Amino acid sequence: MKKGARKLISVALTLSIVGGFGGTLSFAAGNPDSTNISKVTVTFHGDSTNSKGFTWYTSLDSKNSDLQVVKKTGAKKPDFKKKPLLFSGSHTLSTNSQEEYIHKAVATGLKADTEYYYRVGDASLNKWSEVGSFTTAPKKGAFTFIDLADTQAKTEDEAILSSQTISKALDTVPNAEFMMHNGDIVDDGVKEEQWDWLLGHSQESLLDTTFAPSAGNHEDENYAFIDHFNLNVPENSATETGAYYSYDYSNAHFVVLNSNEDSEQHANFSEEQIEWLKKDVKAAKANGAKWVIVNIHKGPYTTSNHATDDDIMGPNGVRNQVAPLMAELDIDFVLQGHDHIYARTKPIKSDGTASETEKITETKKGQTVEYTVNPDGAIYLIPATAGPKVYYKNQDPVLGEAYYNLFEVADENHAAIYGPDPSDNKRPVRGQIQNFVGITINKDKLTAVTYEIDQNKNNAEPYIIDQFGIIKK
Repeated sequence: MKKGARKLISVALTLSIVGGFGGTLSFAAGNPDSTNISKVTVTFHGDSTNSKGFTWYTSLDSKNSDLQVVKKTGAKKPDFKKKPLLFSGSHTLSTNSQEEYIHKAVATGLKADTEYYYRVGDASLNKWSEVGSFTTAPKKGAFTFIDLADTQAKTEDEAILSSQTISKALDTVPNAEFMMHNGDIVDDGVKEEQWDWLLGHSQESLLDTTFAPSAGNHEDENYAFIDHFNLNVPENSATETGAYYSYDYSNAHFVVLNSNEDSEQHANFSEEQIEWLKKDVKAAKANGAKWVIVNIHKGPYTTSNHATDDDIMGPNGVRNQVAPLMAELDIDFVLQGHDHIYARTKPIKSDGTASETEKITETKKGQTVEYTVNPDGAIYLIPATAGPKVYYKNQDPVLGEAYYNLFEVADENHAAIYGPDPSDNKRPVRGQIQNFVGITINKDKLTAVTYEIDQNKNNAEPYIIDQFGIIKK
């Protein structure tokens, strides 16, 4: 879908929720002939230059899993009657929605850096989804992606708010090749209606982007995460609580972890996953990856409630066990979720201290971008939330000044000015502030631009709150 169409939907949804949160809204969109095809997602699956994974849901009368793909041409509409690429997948009964089938298929043999149209459905019934589009990864060259987190919503109108953030992010960063999500996509993963809300109201956006999600602790049961995404997970890896996987894109290697596992050595991680991480990153570097970026929902360096949780700061917690590994493996950038506040660190070494850095500045979009040159250690970012739920900054003295000195940005939540949530005064009021980040990698330079949406400012349109970057000479 084109930018203008997303804007119209965003305006319509905005009008529909005027008056605040708390009610339940319904939303029906799309081709009436495809009403039994829902929750379509496109993911990385295998070689990102020539393949994609697809997932969709249907009623039980649709048993075939058909995927049609055509290369984009100058025609205004794709013609699926003229020798489309045909792929067949498989279906299973939904784990948490017994009246739906999950369909998954993989498109392979595609050309690199090429835009395609697609539709999914059941050819025998002549039932097809709305047409979507995707672009395969380039073998080299600059690229841009969006990062956001924690769209989790307790009600349908809150899910509409999250879907608006997704739409506005794609409009604001129109050249983004894919969208990374740092987990907690929904509030309760075993309640299928919440996936209906988020993926349904975001369907027009998600039809035209590749989604690279990680599992949050709110979708850590009963295969709630993996049912909705067709991911190329390591052989024999556990998927009931989520999934871990990796993919290459141009000169970068991305690692998506599952922080819903546990072992004696590692809170939130199995020993198998940690060993896979080590081998995966070493193999990527041996294959020439210039950048390595990790996505982890329960991250080690944040500035709100979860920064003092036992599974983060305990002896076997992520900060003591996994964070040193990030530096040892020479990870460049770690994208986190879970803590619902915006913060970013200095480069953090394996001993948990911040390294001395060389910095240079450039001007971008009228604002200064400060680049860290050849950082010794990983830089951690939490992009706050793309949904309704926000946290205050953690004031627990156990963290101390030394901890907060590890951060370049460690502000109070920008939603704090609107006062406490009437239902929980330990948190700011819900639904006022959302955030996302546009990240560009161009050869040896990574540039990140963070946007904020304030429902009370700038007509609820995104504006820049932070810009920074990394240069690797």
